[in-house]
Amino acid sequence: MTFYRGILLCLGYILGLGLTGFWGPLNPRPDGLQWGMMVSAIAFVTMLATVFLPRYFWQLPRRWWPLFGLVVLLAVGYGQVRLPRPAANGLFALTQAQPNLLQSPVEIRGEIYQTTNSADPQHQRFWLRTTEVRQGQNVAAPAENLYVTLTGDFPALHRGDRLQLTGRLYAPRPPQNRFAFSFPDYLRQRNTFLGFSAWEADLQRRDRPISDRIRQRIQRSHGQFLAERPASLLSSMVLGRQAANLDREIYDLWVKAGLAYTVAASGFHVSLLLGLVLWLLRDRAVKIQFAVAAGVLLGYVLLTGLQPSILRAALMGMGGLVALLLDRQVKPISLLLVTATVLLLINPLWLWDLGFQLSFLATFGLFTTLEPIQKKLDFLPLNVATAIAIPIAASLWTLPLLAYQFNVIASYSVFTSIVLSPAIALVSLGGMISGFLGLLSPQLGGAIAYILVWPLGGMIWLVERVVALPGAQMTVAALHWSQLLVFYGVMLLIWRTKWAQKRFVFLSASLLTLFIVLLIYRHFNTTQVTIFSDRQTPVIVAQARGKTVVINGGSSGFWDYNLVPFLRRNGISQIEALVNFTATDQELPETPQTFPIQQSFTLEPETNPEAIALRTLEPQRIGAIDLQLLQENVHLLEIRLQGQSFYLLAKQNPEADFIAQWNPGILIAQPSDLDAKIWQTLRPQRAIAIGSPQGHFLAPNAIVHWTATEGTLQWTPQRGLSSLAPTNF
Repeated sequence: MTFYRGILLCLGYILGLGLTGFWGPLNPRPDGLQWGMMVSAIAFVTMLATVFLPRYFWQLPRRWWPLFGLVVLLAVGYGQVRLPRPAANGLFALTQAQPNLLQSPVEIRGEIYQTTNSADPQHQRFWLRTTEVRQGQNVAAPAENLYVTLTGDFPALHRGDRLQLTGRLYAPRPPQNRFAFSFPDYLRQRNTFLGFSAWEADLQRRDRPISDRIRQRIQRSHGQFLAERPASLLSSMVLGRQAANLDREIYDLWVKAGLAYTVAASGFHVSLLLGLVLWLLRDRAVKIQFAVAAGVLLGYVLLTGLQPSILRAALMGMGGLVALLLDRQVKPISLLLVTATVLLLINPLWLWDLGFQLSFLATFGLFTTLEPIQKKLDFLPLNVATAIAIPIAASLWTLPLLAYQFNVIASYSVFTSIVLSPAIALVSLGGMISGFLGLLSPQLGGAIAYILVWPLGGMIWLVERVVALPGAQMTVAALHWSQLLVFYGVMLLIWRTKWAQKRFVFLSASLLTLFIVLLIYRHFNTTQVTIFSDRQTPVIVAQARGKTVVINGGSSGFWDYNLVPFLRRNGISQIEALVNFTATDQELPETPQTFPIQQSFTLEPETNPEAIALRTLEPQRIGAIDLQLLQENVHLLEIRLQGQSFYLLAKQNPEADFIAQWNPGILIAQPSDLDAKIWQTLRPQRAIAIGSPQGHFLAPNAIVHWTATEGTLQWTPQRGLSSLAPTNF
């Protein structure tokens, strides 16, 4: 098999796995129509490729293109076969047969196989592999992975601990809308289908793996003489954030500055480590260099955990070591493609892992774009030009994906990476040396780590200043997947063709201009009202002509996992007005930390003196959005935009008389506030009930929408009211 034919088959396999996104990456049961469309599309494209492409790719004979299509089709099937599914005799299947297991407390025994970093010691979260389930006198031994939240004052638990827990099983609920964080998908990617809320725990046996004990010793040596924040940063820059308990504030700062790659075990760390080992052994025989470097690489992988990004770096590092041993040249892009294929054969779901995607894109950017950038900077010393070119090359290929996934771009990330690159390399190498010496003597390792106190403090100081700068985080509206493909298509065209390289400036400027124009047009031409439900509390986002009004921020968890993703996906960088319109003294989340707020309104000014008090029949205008408190004794607020009125009823008063005249509109209220009197008096066009229709007299009414069954609802002038809930809601 020639080089090009091997590349073709690897690309076919990766393409086939990617096509499973057509019906959803985690959809275990695509229907017959979807399969028919998939097979037909693959067959049609294969036929076209067989007829037309051999004349342009002479290295690939005509007979190889049908094989390419077959590989694509087999990859689609393989990706479906490897999807996580509940075991036929597992705990999930048992809960389907015995629903009472989800309704009453149960006792569970099992072993922790993975922990998560939690900022709150009162809520420990970990994955448990069950061995026994007991409810009353009934005992079963189904094998299942559980996501456990242990609430209470318990000692810190670790991987390998065997426990007996008392609590309640639950099935994770899908999100209200397709923009929010999907807890069921998060668990399903980890082959988990149930959660467990525990309030009692009995540690029966502690048997920590040796890798965990080594990792703990390294962290202890780092913290011997350093304060907690710099010590946790140093450990994370050596072992990765998932293996070290990084301070939450530091991690948030690093993410906002675009430096998260420095605290995630990746190719950067592997390159430093292998470079250090090979430099120390430069006078030794090649076989000794290979043996020692391979051993160090294997040990580092075991310490940091089997994460896709570190496995990618380790496999490529091993490929480089083998080439060194055999005295052969390595084709880096080919090695990258083969590495991706091997990893995706092991676990096809890694294709949808963001760390996997970013790792390969950054590495691809270094292989393809680093040298051209260095040539443009040839007036600088080579080391300086390389330090500048590396973050630029990596960022060019990762920024479109980051914008697509998070709708946020760290504006100064390249600048910060360039300025801090010497400190990052120094701290990472120093931390590795300190950790190794700390295995022999924690005091000696701690002394080496203490030498790094100044660069660590300087990094934290600079990142805090950068994040505080205006425009440090630029919010962009949601990109469609087709736009993402256009971005990467143009970048590949520039990389591979002389024609595009000669027109690099024109193509780049055109692409950027089109992107900005589309964002501006969408931002100032979006008119919509979105109604969420947070524990029976309505949360409303009204948008019109570039202005945004948020009514009720919801709880902290709702704000982080529902509202922030929605706002960012719509390209919202600031909130023109935040209205606290709850009938209770609900505490709003600290929204200014995420989005600047121009003005706040409240019903109770004594609780928030800085907010503007809502007065009866005193209209407030925010751009094209009008707000008016119609009645205070029943807390009835009118929201009006583009000729459509919405009425938010926050507190029902049976003895109150409603205003006689009001514009026809959409009523939003809790089911308990929608009684017959209010319904007959107000006679809304439509109503949105924040809750369940069970037992309510309006349940069969066609003009009433229930958030418990329809999820998040959105009104637009073109479509009217529609549900944003995913299909499995």
